[in-house]
Amino acid sequence: MVGNEIQMAVDQLAELLQRSVVINDPGVRMLYSSVHFGDEDQVRVQAILKRDAGTKAIGHVLAQGVSTWTTAGVIPANDEIGMKARVCVPIRWHGELLGLMIVMDLNESLTTSELSSINQTAKNIAAAMAIEAQQDSEYRVQEQWVRDLLGSDPALRRRAYSELAASHAASGRFEDVSVVEFGVQGISDSATQSHADAALRTVLTIGSQQGRVAELHAVTSGTGLLLLGNFNGTTLMHRHVQKMLDQLKDLSSSKFGCVAGIGPSVAGLDQAYKSAKKAHLAREAAAIGLDKQLVAWANLGPYASLLRIPEEERTEESLPDEVQRLLAVDSAGDLTDTLRLYLDHAGNGAAASEALHIHRTTLYYRLARITELTGLDLTDGRTRLTMHLGLTLLDISRRGSDR
Repeated sequence: MVGNEIQMAVDQLAELLQRSVVINDPGVRMLYSSVHFGDEDQVRVQAILKRDAGTKAIGHVLAQGVSTWTTAGVIPANDEIGMKARVCVPIRWHGELLGLMIVMDLNESLTTSELSSINQTAKNIAAAMAIEAQQDSEYRVQEQWVRDLLGSDPALRRRAYSELAASHAASGRFEDVSVVEFGVQGISDSATQSHADAALRTVLTIGSQQGRVAELHAVTSGTGLLLLGNFNGTTLMHRHVQKMLDQLKDLSSSKFGCVAGIGPSVAGLDQAYKSAKKAHLAREAAAIGLDKQLVAWANLGPYASLLRIPEEERTEESLPDEVQRLLAVDSAGDLTDTLRLYLDHAGNGAAASEALHIHRTTLYYRLARITELTGLDLTDGRTRLTMHLGLTLLDISRRGSDR
């Protein structure tokens, strides 16, 4: 009955205005729509036919900051995606954003009286949408179970596992589990944060609705958590997550960036928190630029151990004494870069000199200079290990500072 009342209000407003009207959820996914009035554009036609306006259109709307609006505003046209101008009115109940009422306004010709009717309709249906939101509360509860399942409190993990294992959403679909952690970057204000969270929830919800893969997910302020169950093949999983990152790029409308880390497969939901910890470290490696936008724990190598060092401890003061001695006599950084490449190439002088674009004689001169200035014996295995790990930690420290 509630849905019928909302649809009736949408139809009545559209008839009054002689304009197309739609109500979307906060993630700009269509909930209700009127008939066309000859004002449809490419984006509206796609939204009606496919129940999906497309990630670029959704990103354009979210990029205007609609998640933080309290009054009507204009969504400007975007010729690149075939989108004409619209007026958007947030639908709120006790401050909580429940939806977005959007009215086509191709020529920006809505009158004050018509805007008043739009605002009044938004207010009138807010209570009905609040009832719908309460009916959909199971979704929010499930998100909390996911957060608890992957958290640090053993008691909460056990309770969440019990609830999820008994639910239809998870029953028999997660014998093997991999956790993916998404993280947004470049958030400058609260509007962009709301935009990013809505984008994360939109992308994470798409997979669950399609039902092709066993998925559970949750979003927490700039972080998206995704549980993939019984996924067949590492390569396919990487493609699946990369596709989600591509969708997030469209949704971001260049307002923020996003990276992701993939944890290893574990046996069952009750072990998922172990995969989550490693997914977080893999995401951190991506965030500080140690690898690509998408990083798997299995590919971290020595970073897997070094990233376990608390971030506040990853400073130059924490580096081994041998590395600090080198840094003290190498303000220009040439000797440090030379040693790093030499160690990266396992002491192969020919390969290292080629990577550095210098003659092999120059390479060995620099290595001898390091020994002369620091007293380090670079033929000693333990010294090489100390320097290689120390210089790797130095990279982590500096990239973390840059971030």
